[in-house]
Amino acid sequence: MTAETTASPASNTTDPDSSKMSRLQVLALAVLGCGLFLATLDFSIVYVALPSIGNDLALSDNRLQWVVSAYAILFAGFLLVGGRIGDRFGAGRVFLLSTGLFGIGSLAAGMADNFATLVIARAFQGIGAGLLDPSTLGLIQKIFPAGPKRNRAMAVWGAVGAIGLVGGVVLGGLLTAFSWKLIFFVNVPIVILVIAFGMVLLPKGKDSEASRPVNGINAALGTGAILSLVFALTQLGEVGLTDTSTLSGAVGFVVLAGIWVARERASENPLIARELWRTRSLMVACGIVGCYVLSIGLEFFLVTHFLQNEHGYGPLAAGIGFLPLTITVLVGNAITDRIIPKAGARAMVMTGLLVSAFGLALIAACVNFDNYAIGMLPGLLLSGLGNGIAFPALFISATSDIPSDHQGVGAAMLTTSQYVFSALGLAVLVLILGHAPDPGNYLITFGFSASMAVLGTLIAAFGMYGKKVEASS
Repeated sequence: MTAETTASPASNTTDPDSSKMSRLQVLALAVLGCGLFLATLDFSIVYVALPSIGNDLALSDNRLQWVVSAYAILFAGFLLVGGRIGDRFGAGRVFLLSTGLFGIGSLAAGMADNFATLVIARAFQGIGAGLLDPSTLGLIQKIFPAGPKRNRAMAVWGAVGAIGLVGGVVLGGLLTAFSWKLIFFVNVPIVILVIAFGMVLLPKGKDSEASRPVNGINAALGTGAILSLVFALTQLGEVGLTDTSTLSGAVGFVVLAGIWVARERASENPLIARELWRTRSLMVACGIVGCYVLSIGLEFFLVTHFLQNEHGYGPLAAGIGFLPLTITVLVGNAITDRIIPKAGARAMVMTGLLVSAFGLALIAACVNFDNYAIGMLPGLLLSGLGNGIAFPALFISATSDIPSDHQGVGAAMLTTSQYVFSALGLAVLVLILGHAPDPGNYLITFGFSASMAVLGTLIAAFGMYGKKVEASS
């Protein structure tokens, strides 16, 4: 029996109306979760290790930022083309190949002994992660039929993404205590296991409708435009608006995006199918994702920064202080999994964002409290709960109307929105906090995050459909 035929029953061995996953579906979801975990983990795991990397390789702050930026920029830039390639050649194949590329980048980063090698290795990690991320959502749509099983898989997907970001802070602190190289080497055995099990468990074929070739010129233009935009936003936070690098990135984005739009409108084979632009649930979700990132998404970086700068926590202690949010994210995911069939996605997204807004506002109101349990913990618990409720419901709604042969690109549009707004949010964060932030600066940033969560609630209220999600029988 081949890997492809072994994986096929994963989507058909049980009644589609049943909420219970088959054993093959559970194992396939575990493989996808491990791949996604690696991609999100490497966003945050490197932050704690930066001082050690800088000392060991004698890097200035300006050079050190590229250890982060090389990954983030390439990740965001390759999401759309990754989704399109997955739709064209099969999300399973792309998942395995991109995981392998990520593993090669991780091994090279761990072995790096100079700045150039490390940054190039991080770029390979970013490209691998950018190709990998949309394939996980495409495979979930392929393996799990619409209804309670897919909703449960999406809830797990959301939880894994959040755990990867938070876990990176804690794991990075633990591993860096021995050597910063371990934060990259730790990926390698996981990559090997993911590829080995993925070859057996994941479907490798493509949908028969997805036979159109990839428009190489449009793919290059779209990728270049996103790379330029994220680069400009990254430089905006680091060196300011008037710096040549920021302006050149902005100009590059305008030029490349303009050419890309013109070619997409005229092309018979666009990178993003025209029906995706007409899919209301997807377009509204992209807007809500922006608000989500500018609220809950910023919290991952803002809280650790606040604990270290205002409360004097070390990197590991700051990561541990963030763990309560992880627990409530899991609780929120479980709530969504249970309630969304009756309440519907819109109600869950609105509830989650409102709870998060209240939690962020509570943190803002308590920035002058020295006691973690009183000043930080209640807001963390609430914002984490809201995060867990809103995130999977948003992606369930967004992907429900995407045609099967465009799942990869549709998922990539959502994730691209997520990381472009993340770059924007971090730039705004750096500008507001400045070089010597005080409690007043943190009050403004947490307050801004809370207001973005409220804005996302309003967009959900007026933009999302109020339909119910398919329930289990």
